[in-house]
Amino acid sequence: MAVLLGVEREALEQLVGKPDREVGPKLEALLHRRAEAQEARRAERAAQLACSAAEHLARTAVWHEGRAHLDPSILFGAILADVGHKFIAFHGGRAFEVRMLRHTLWSAGEALSRHDDLAAWVDAEGLHFRWKNGRGGLNFLSQHVPARDIAYGLHVYLTPPAQRTSVHRAQRPARRPVSLGDEVVNMTLFA
Repeated sequence: MAVLLGVEREALEQLVGKPDREVGPKLEALLHRRAEAQEARRAERAAQLACSAAEHLARTAVWHEGRAHLDPSILFGAILADVGHKFIAFHGGRAFEVRMLRHTLWSAGEALSRHDDLAAWVDAEGLHFRWKNGRGGLNFLSQHVPARDIAYGLHVYLTPPAQRTSVHRAQRPARRPVSLGDEVVNMTLFA
C-alpha cells in the first residue's frame, strides 16, 4: 500500500490500528509531503532542461553582421520549460544584452511557431522574427526587468566570433602623377 501511495512504509505502519480521526490528518500530511517532493523534483528537471536548452541554443547560434541567428525550435521549446524563470536574457558578449519576459516569449511562440520558415535573431536592438520570406515580421525590444527579479532569469551567453585584428602594412610612397604625353615621349626615346 505504501508503494501505491508513494509514502514511506514505516510512516504508514505507524498508522495501523489507530482510530480514523487520527489516521486521516496524518495520512493527509504524508500525501501532502509526497506531492511537494514530486513538485520539487519536477521543477528541478524543468530547470535542468531549460539550462541545457539555453546552452544548446548558444552553441547553435550563427553570427552574421553583429546578429546571433537562433534556432526557433529551441527558442520556443525546452528553453521555456522552467516556469521559475521570469525572464530570459540573451548576452552577446560586450555587444548587447536583451531581456525578454518568459511569458511574452511563450505567447510569441504560441503564435509564431506554426510558420515553417520562421527565422529568429537577436542583436543590440532586440529579438527579431521573420517569416514568409521577410513579408511577416515581429520585433521585440529588450524588456525592463526589476533588479529584484534578476536572480530569477535564465541567461543565454551567445559568444560572438573572435574579431580578426587587421595587420597594417607599410604603404608605398605615392608616385608622382605623370601625364600620358610624357610617358609616350619617354617610350619613343628608349625605343
